[in-house]
Amino acid sequence: VSRLAEALGLPGHRPAAVDSARNKHQTRAALKAAGLPTPKNFLLQSMDQIPEAARQVGFPAVLKPVSGAASLGVKKVLCEKDMASTYQEIVTELSSLVLSSGALIQGPADGSGIKASNNCDMTVLMEQFLDGVEVDVDVVMSEGQHRYACVSDNGPTLEPYFNETWAVCPSLLPKDRQVALRELAVASVKACGFTSGVFHVESGTHRFIALTTGDDVVMP
Repeated sequence: VSRLAEALGLPGHRPAAVDSARNKHQTRAALKAAGLPTPKNFLLQSMDQIPEAARQVGFPAVLKPVSGAASLGVKKVLCEKDMASTYQEIVTELSSLVLSSGALIQGPADGSGIKASNNCDMTVLMEQFLDGVEVDVDVVMSEGQHRYACVSDNGPTLEPYFNETWAVCPSLLPKDRQVALRELAVASVKACGFTSGVFHVESGTHRFIALTTGDDVVMP
């Protein structure tokens, strides 16, 4: 949608910003370049890179698709000896995903459907495991300024797939921590190159985790 809006001269997100938000490795690089806290990570192109990834990231860690969503293909690893089998499990799972109405789902047994790997980067990202409180911050931006930002508390996620269990809005965290989280979320959105739109930022109490933006909507 961002590329179509750009081609037609319509207002919308810059394609480069959308690409950055949809690729977790690029997102973390953008935040690091902006001096913002982000988990250690390593892009795994093959099993041969597992020893180097383990050395750089450490354990415990999380393996996930670099462009995935809805916790598909997300698994926790505790040590290097488990890396190869877990990596292969994720690669196998990702190879079966298809696109349906813009969402990633498990493909039917007959192999029909649009292969997700034809449209999304299914490379596996190894990332530092962050333990502790997790929150969501919903942000509304307009012309480079945030007009609204609200923190929601998340319940403990269910391992090993990290599905969320519940949420509370508004947050019960102290006001000063909510202010810091809102500032981190807004800075993260700006670091990815966005100036206007509605964004959903997932964060620990001190580090960015993920950013979601509605690229299926042309901004008014």
